[in-house]
Amino acid sequence: MSRALASVGAAVLAVTVLSSCRSAHEFAPSREVRFVEVAEFSRNVPDDVAPSAAVAVDSRGGQERSASEMVTVRAGPPQIELGSAQAIESAVLVEAKVGDVNGKPIYANEFLEPMAARLAAEAERRPRGQWVPWAMTEIERRLQDIVTDELLRAEALARLTPEQKQGLRYFLANARADLASGAAGSRSLAQKRLAEEQGMTEDEFIRSREQETLIRATIMREINNRVNVSWRDIEQRYQRDRKTFNPPPTAVFRLIRVPNSSAEGVAFVRDSLARGESFDVVADASESNYKPETGGIDRFEFEGEFADAAFFGSDVLNSVARTLSPGSHSDAFELGSSTAWLKLVEITTQSISLYDAQLVIQQQLFTERRSRELERFLSRLQQRASFTSLTDMRDQLFIIADRRYGSPSAGRTP
Repeated sequence: MSRALASVGAAVLAVTVLSSCRSAHEFAPSREVRFVEVAEFSRNVPDDVAPSAAVAVDSRGGQERSASEMVTVRAGPPQIELGSAQAIESAVLVEAKVGDVNGKPIYANEFLEPMAARLAAEAERRPRGQWVPWAMTEIERRLQDIVTDELLRAEALARLTPEQKQGLRYFLANARADLASGAAGSRSLAQKRLAEEQGMTEDEFIRSREQETLIRATIMREINNRVNVSWRDIEQRYQRDRKTFNPPPTAVFRLIRVPNSSAEGVAFVRDSLARGESFDVVADASESNYKPETGGIDRFEFEGEFADAAFFGSDVLNSVARTLSPGSHSDAFELGSSTAWLKLVEITTQSISLYDAQLVIQQQLFTERRSRELERFLSRLQQRASFTSLTDMRDQLFIIADRRYGSPSAGRTP
């Protein structure tokens, strides 16, 4: 590029010199062509800017013409005609605008960059029939988030006073400085960490802080003021979800079962328990073959009275179980071709009273109602906002994402 500019500069200077010389008009219309030197027209022209030669061409029709019409300058190497160049690769999409949100353009590169690694990884992991709907859902979700954020941001920004806007700019400047200071003062290192840990650029991070601050200070404050949760609301929710706060009790049993073919094993358990050794210690040391992966422990939820509940699929076990109290165990009893001992480890209950549950219920109701209020607020904003159809933007973005990240072996979009 610098060589071409130097050649053009030399040609311009030569034309200027030649067109300004007094002797140029003395060329007669002889219909001849000859090479002339710059020195014939002007002295002391530096060699590094002067053309190697000039061509004087006669004028046609016998009429006198100016020096600029009679002289053609060619300096430096021959110029290459761009029209003759042949493309050596297929066209590559550099950037594409897929739509607007309130006048803010949505560009494919900027949109897809935070998703690129995940889109490519999932394209390799998933069959195409699964990747396509997954990718479209992810793109649509991100689009919806961008539209929502932009609508809320614009509305919140419009409500700020000049003083508040100045304070916001100061806050964001400090946030950017804090980001760099957290990475030993290196902005490039901070940007790298953001990309690796949060999948966003520095500008996206600052914008998210701006978004969070704006919405919290204006929109959410207004929406929160519209939400009210009364004590009666809390009571009604508690009654509706009574089973959630008062689940059925759970009985925990432990069973030792030793085959009768192992007389020594049966005797070991019987004698150990008779000596008063711990049931759990004996169970661990025994030849019991009942659910060794859990140590012979079963848990059963039951409703109603314990004495009427059915825990096991065996009537024999149920009959023995109903006679036990927490911490006690049975004597030996026959269970098919084995000898067994059963212990009721404990009965657990997790009942939560209305008094203890009220804060949880209040927060649950507040969150639900605030979400509904926010949806109504966004619906009103969307009605008066201007943005490209989400479906159209999603489809365009998917085509680009498919070309870039779709697995070639899965038949991506050509």
